[in-house]
Amino acid sequence: MSPQAAYEELIKQVKEISLLGSCASVLNWDERTYMPRQGASFRADQLGLIAGLCHERFTAPKIGDLLSAAESDGLSKDPASDTAVNLREIRHQYNRATKLPKDLVEELTRVTSLAQGEWGEARKKSNFKQFQARLDEVITLTRKVADAYGWKGEPYNALLDGYEPGATVDEITSVFEPLRVDLVELLAKIKSAPKKPDVTIVEREYDVELQRVFGEMVAAA
Repeated sequence: MSPQAAYEELIKQVKEISLLGSCASVLNWDERTYMPRQGASFRADQLGLIAGLCHERFTAPKIGDLLSAAESDGLSKDPASDTAVNLREIRHQYNRATKLPKDLVEELTRVTSLAQGEWGEARKKSNFKQFQARLDEVITLTRKVADAYGWKGEPYNALLDGYEPGATVDEITSVFEPLRVDLVELLAKIKSAPKKPDVTIVEREYDVELQRVFGEMVAAA
């Protein structure tokens, strides 16, 4: 198989896996909106099954073979091309996914689904103890995921990649700690203000083009 043919087959496979994963997204949405609470256990089993199927397909040796074949030629010589970015990101996700056993992926998905509903019920009653046991279970499984990935410094460094690739706990802390100081002070001022704060700035109409320019300036900075 030529590198180009391997790349095209790889993209086809990844798209199908993404479609399967999107079915889980619909089930998640339904769980949080319309699903009766009596269906929580069955829904958790559904989500765990889909997660396992997606994981099994994505970590199959075939995906690794297609990746290697597609990477073997000059398809990604331009690092900014769509092809190069796709191969780089799929390789990154594949290398991480293959470190996780399927049963761990299924169990974490199942338990997290159950935890979602139980957290909602506990929150309504302000009853943390009602949720504590399930939370402990989620944390235990999540630590197993971090250990499977491997980590340096803090276990959460292994998990941050799913949200902010390459970031570390120390870097995130350096951003949020100074913010916390200012926000606590600001909150205190708001609470002690004699009248309701003026929030018209967030209720105005703003030119869309100016918003785009501002957004690009912030991103560049």
